[in-house]
Amino acid sequence: MGDFQTKKRLIIGALAILLLADAGLMYFNAKLTSPENDHQRVLAGQTRQLALVKADVERASKIRQTIPDILKKFDDFEGTLLPASKGQSVIAQELDEYARDTHLIVEAEQISHKDVPGRNLTELHLEADVTGDYNGIVEFLNRLQRSKNVYIVDSLAVESGDASHGTAGVLRVALHMRTYFRKT
Repeated sequence: MGDFQTKKRLIIGALAILLLADAGLMYFNAKLTSPENDHQRVLAGQTRQLALVKADVERASKIRQTIPDILKKFDDFEGTLLPASKGQSVIAQELDEYARDTHLIVEAEQISHKDVPGRNLTELHLEADVTGDYNGIVEFLNRLQRSKNVYIVDSLAVESGDASHGTAGVLRVALHMRTYFRKT
């Protein structure tokens, strides 16, 4: 019987240790989820958010300081643009010269004007079909890119020639671009 009593005491002792360990874990869990600890986490999160907002404000202040320089550069750039009174004829002459020098045919030119709100500018939209060989078209586009006038090529659509119709090696490019003029 003594052996049974020893086993019983060991089991009760082990249960007591488990109950004490469980009580200790409950205490630490309560400590971790206490409102005091939540406030610390909230404060840490708000501190991080405040640091991010301060960095954004500092970056915005730097941008605000550079705005006058940027606006001056815009005005200087606009001053280099051709006046609207002679701009369209200069552009047409330049495109014809580039086409002649690169042995291309420019046809179906469509031009439309639009005022740029808030600026003293007129936007000119130009659509043209350019026909010729690959090298000529590449040279034409390179000259547009290097021109002292501003050209923005919005899109190019390329069609190749058909050998059965005698137009092998000939490309047709539908060119959509814009340029800008100063209002006078």
